[in-house]
Amino acid sequence: MNKIWDKVYSVDSSFFGDEPSKFALMCYEEFVKHKVKRILELGCGQGRDSLFFTSKGLEVYAIDSSKVAIENLTAKAKELHLDINLKNLNTVEGLPFPNNYFDSIYSHVFYNMGFSDEELEFLFKEANRILKDKGLLLFSVRNYKDITYRKGTKLTENIYNINNFHIRFFTKEDIKFFIKDKFEISKIIEDYEEPANLYLTFCRKN
Repeated sequence: MNKIWDKVYSVDSSFFGDEPSKFALMCYEEFVKHKVKRILELGCGQGRDSLFFTSKGLEVYAIDSSKVAIENLTAKAKELHLDINLKNLNTVEGLPFPNNYFDSIYSHVFYNMGFSDEELEFLFKEANRILKDKGLLLFSVRNYKDITYRKGTKLTENIYNINNFHIRFFTKEDIKFFIKDKFEISKIIEDYEEPANLYLTFCRKN
C-alpha cells in the first residue's frame, strides 16, 4: 500500500488539493475552544492540514507511511518557513511518543486505510496512551453511504479493494465499537467532502 501512495504523490504534488480540508477548519475551532497546543496528525499525506495547523501557531507532529509524502512535505514546510515534526513510519508498529504527550490527535480518512480489526484496536489504544487526560481525538472516516461502498473486490466484511486501494467503510456502530472504554464521543456528524461521504467524529479521552 505504501508503494501505491508513493506513486500517487510522485505524480501529483497536490493530490488532495492545497487548501486545508473542511474537517481541518472545523477541528481548528475545537483546538481554539479547548486551548490545544500540541497535536499529532496521523496519515498526513501531502500535508495540507498539517501546514494549516502549523501556520496557526500549533505545535504539529505528523506521520505518514509514504516516504515520498514526508520528503515532499519536509521540502514544502521549509519553503514556507514552517516547522513541522515529521516522521515516516508504519503506525501499526506503534506510535513512538511518550504517554500523555499530545493535547489532540487528528486524522482525516486515515482509519479507512484497510486496517484489520486488530490493527484498529491497537491504533486506538495507542491514541489513548499518548493523549493527555481529556485530550481530543478528532477523526473522519468514509461511511457505508459512500458511493464507492461495496464497489471493487470485497476483501472482508467492510474492506474493499478499489483500484488497488484497500478502503474500509464505517458505520456509527463500528466507530463506537473501536473507541469503547477509551474515549467519550462528543458528536458524530455526517458530511460530504468530494468525493467521500464521511462521519466526522469528535471524542475526548476518558
